[in-house]
Amino acid sequence: THKSSIRAIEFLQTNGGALHTGSWAKFYLCLLGVMDWKGHNCVPAELWLLPNWVPFHPGRMWCHCRMVYLPMGYLFGVKYVYEKAEMDPLIAELRRELYTQDYTTIQWDETRHWVADMDNYSPLPATMKLLHNVLALYEQSTLLAPIRNALRKRGLAFCVEYMHAEDLQTNYIDIGPVNKVLNLLCTSHQLSSSTHTTTVEKNIILNHPRMVRHMMRCADYLWVAEDGMKMQGYNGSQCWDTSFAIQAVAESNLMEQFPELSSNVWNFLERTQILSTPVSQDSSAVEFEDPKQRERFYRHVSQGGWPFSTSAHGWPISDCTGEGLKGVLSLLRSPTIQSRLAAGTLPPISEQRLQNAVNGILTLQNEDGGWATYENQRGFGWYEALNPSEVFGD
Repeated sequence: THKSSIRAIEFLQTNGGALHTGSWAKFYLCLLGVMDWKGHNCVPAELWLLPNWVPFHPGRMWCHCRMVYLPMGYLFGVKYVYEKAEMDPLIAELRRELYTQDYTTIQWDETRHWVADMDNYSPLPATMKLLHNVLALYEQSTLLAPIRNALRKRGLAFCVEYMHAEDLQTNYIDIGPVNKVLNLLCTSHQLSSSTHTTTVEKNIILNHPRMVRHMMRCADYLWVAEDGMKMQGYNGSQCWDTSFAIQAVAESNLMEQFPELSSNVWNFLERTQILSTPVSQDSSAVEFEDPKQRERFYRHVSQGGWPFSTSAHGWPISDCTGEGLKGVLSLLRSPTIQSRLAAGTLPPISEQRLQNAVNGILTLQNEDGGWATYENQRGFGWYEALNPSEVFGD
């Protein structure tokens, strides 16, 4: 046994085992089959069926939060578990090693709110604990089963539709690595005809165009460091870094000394402006710029903005748009860029595209005068009383 594994087991045993980990970790343990879903608080997909005017509608959550709890709601709703969990010897070993008592004797419902002090960065408010307990009764009630099942079926159907829209709008990169992996898992489950498919059916699912596109984008988040493979918190910072770099070059009066660098940056910023190039205009993502589609899937306008990373990511951000715009305006001061634009050796960025960027920034100003990141403020300060996660602290 590797010394790191021994230290990990000792740490778990000393600190109460996996029953005391945070809610997001518990979620993944449930997916893997080393924790019963009764040990996880309810994530009801039915909430998406509420009218949009409801103050705590999930569509009002910040996009990074919203897009994570969307697939979580689906996977909780179907009670997804690794299909070979009961036969896999590794799962059996994990069930022994992760806990300080016999796995079969754990009273799961009693552990839902357990979390170690070291992981409890943002303790659940009493309000949220009460609501979790009410939802647990709702989840376990046989009397409410017909209503719950009917609502859940509709809620899950919307989750599938919404996740597919997110996949298409982001070219299957998704807003971040957490919902990327969960969306992939949801897509696999949704494409499966049952929880026990044949080998042939599994191969068909893996070769389904949606699964292929999902799998191809996993590499966007992976990188190998000196101590092994890791997953990034975003698919990169390409546009953000490039925008600042070219502004520094311009302010140092070095653009004419590095004409190829300046031209390459122009090419990059031109093709990175979201839904603004012929290629992006020909993609399925542009369909979601329709006002009805944006309202249905709670998306702010995207066209004309610049992202933190790449155009394919599809989520424009106010400050990234500002810096991308400043980078383009800096480049327009270069005689080399102007001459190559006139000669047609560089692709143009029309005045309309620049106006789209400015308009996008202006639409992101909140009522209090400040600017939002991805979308205008939709929620309220009292949302903190409904915070379901303990692992994010100031």
